[in-house]
Amino acid sequence: MTPRSLLLGMVVWVGLTGCEANLPDPDSAGARLYRERCSGCHRLYHPGLLTPDMWRFMLDRMDVEFARLRHPRLSDTEKADILCYLSAQARKTSPTE
Repeated sequence: MTPRSLLLGMVVWVGLTGCEANLPDPDSAGARLYRERCSGCHRLYHPGLLTPDMWRFMLDRMDVEFARLRHPRLSDTEKADILCYLSAQARKTSPTE
């Protein structure tokens, strides 16, 4: 499986499994930052949909999107805080395992 087809499959899988408006630990700083910085452009996906490595990949991918759309990119601190929140709530295995 190529990286491109893996990414496409992951995006389709996330889209089909839907978003979850009810975030775990919704009042935490990480959840608030995730809502604040991510919901302006797309729906919020439940952190349990992806593994920590998948979330890391998605946040790195968002750097490219922010540049393309000319949006202010996440600071290193924001990125680390969001990743920490998502990783703490993430799947422990990939969807194919």
